[in-house]
Amino acid sequence: MSDRADSPSLYLDTAELPWRESPYAGVRWKKLSFDTATGQSCVLLRFEPGATYGSHRHPGGEEYLVLEGSLEDGGKTYGTGTYVHHPPGSVHRPESRQGCLLFVTLPEPIEDLESPGGRPDR
Repeated sequence: MSDRADSPSLYLDTAELPWRESPYAGVRWKKLSFDTATGQSCVLLRFEPGATYGSHRHPGGEEYLVLEGSLEDGGKTYGTGTYVHHPPGSVHRPESRQGCLLFVTLPEPIEDLESPGGRPDR
């Protein structure tokens, strides 16, 4: 994806995109965009009730918006409509008791600190 004005706009029907498995049970994702040059990405991330995403670091930070349900992260619970920004270098291990859907944007790929291989598939 490019910020250049002459680049074509991207339009996706997210209902048509396949869910991909993450390294963690009950957590799936849909790729909305990925820049191979920078590693910048936007994804939809779904947590089934009771699911936990393993501990990971965000070298470039992370921003997410809770679209449905609630997410427990850093000792707090974030409900529908909550926007969260984690600064570069932050480490966390989010989970969802009731399940949730997030819109996530990452300037760089995460560093997975628990799963074999270190990063989920792109």
